[in-house]
This record gives sequence, structure tokens and C-alpha cells, in this order.
Amino acid sequence: MRALVIALAVLMVASVASAETFVWFFGVGDGDFMESPPVFGGAMDPGGTITDGTWSITIPDAGWPMDEAERFQYIWSTFYANNYTPGTPGYWKGHFDTNHGLVELSSLNIVDNTNEGVMVGTCTIEVQVLDLNSNGVLDEDEFCSGSLTGLVIIIRDGTGVYDGMCGTGNYFGTYTKDCPGSYETWHFGMYLWLEDCSTPVESRSWGSIKALYQ
Repeated sequence: MRALVIALAVLMVASVASAETFVWFFGVGDGDFMESPPVFGGAMDPGGTITDGTWSITIPDAGWPMDEAERFQYIWSTFYANNYTPGTPGYWKGHFDTNHGLVELSSLNIVDNTNEGVMVGTCTIEVQVLDLNSNGVLDEDEFCSGSLTGLVIIIRDGTGVYDGMCGTGNYFGTYTKDCPGSYETWHFGMYLWLEDCSTPVESRSWGSIKALYQ
């Protein structure tokens, strides 16, 4: 239902804005939830409207333990353990957002060298882990790969071609780990719908969208 409300709000902005800009890219990068703060980032892959640039996602980890074993257990217990869906196979879904334990949304930074601009925003993160034997217990090899999804808000403080732009978007992809290590590689596509939010009417409509994510 919330996704539907957000979609309707995006359509409302589109109706009052003069034009919409669609931007997308493929991203590949690395990071580690055991680091403080966890930062995932890398370069753009070929394809999309941005082919030269970098991206980074920083996850706020206030209150997370620093000891690696305690930190892993805290992350699993807080974000994954209670979100299990039975099936063949079953799966856990880790929700990293303010509704599931984060003090604030993860920050997003996109440097677009192709079109010469920088976007700043926030995002949610959902990580799906397959229960390969469907026994409801996380086994050692089951956290070595999985899928990624998330929602994006681009905030109106970008630079260059994104000066005054705001908008929403989404991404989806996969992650892999060289188990038993915790360092991850992410591959995903990110899709963004941007508007010129420099006018008062567009700014008010944009404020309505941001409130839906909080």
C-alpha cells in the first residue's frame, strides 16, 4: 500500500512539473557490514545514461557492536531473523531502514562524469538471503550470495546538471561474498526519475513525497 501511495505522489509531482528526466546506470562495487560505518561503493558498469562515474552508499551504524562476532549477531537478529518467509526455498529479508532499526536512512552519493553533475540522496536497502535447505536455520554457506533491492530519494542539493533536481527511484541486483569472509561485491541497476524542484509548487509537492519515506 505504501508503494502505491508513493507512486501516486510521484505522479502528482509529474503533473505539476515542467519536465521529467530519467537517469539510470549499472553499478558494481564492494563493501563490508563489519566495517564502521559500512560503505559500499564503486564505479559504473557500461550501459545506461551514466557510463563514467562513481557511487557510494553509507549505512548508519549507531549502536552496532564493534566486536565482529557480536556485530554479526546484532545485524542478523535486528534486521533479518524476524523476517523469514517459508518456501522452497525459504528466505530471510534484511530491511535496512528507519522502520527496522536504523536511526536514519542510508546516504547515497552519485558522481556523474558523463553528464557532469553530482546527486545526493538517501535510500533503503533490502537484502534477501536464501534458506537453501528450507530448514529455517541460517547455515554457513547460505549467506554467501543473494539479492538486493531498494528505494531511493534524490535530495535537492545536487550540483552541475543536477542542481535543483529531486526525485525518486529504485534499484535491484545481487551480492556475493567470498565466504567465510564478510567482504561483499554488489552488482545492481539503479533507475531515477528526476524533476526540477527549484520552484515553490514543485518544492511543496516534493516535501509530500519525502514525508512518505519517514
